[in-house]
Amino acid sequence: MAIEHLIPAPAPNDLMPLPAVFDLLRKTGHPASESTIRRWIDQAEARGEPMFTERRRFLGRRRQYLYVSYSDILMAHRNWVLARGFDEP
Repeated sequence: MAIEHLIPAPAPNDLMPLPAVFDLLRKTGHPASESTIRRWIDQAEARGEPMFTERRRFLGRRRQYLYVSYSDILMAHRNWVLARGFDEP
């Protein structure tokens, strides 16, 4: 009998395009640029921490869109804000 391993994945409504995440974080009072968000993703991957990302290409378009787990980005944003010495709201 084989045991299937569960691969953790976020809920479908948790995945958002990177520009939309940038727009939402801009409204928090502690904005982070898209390059900063990409750096958080790269740093999490380098540490071996799970941060769910997915690249999607839409039909008829050559451009790829990076979808990220909004909840993962929020945790990285919280850590970034606290590391910069800001108080939590």
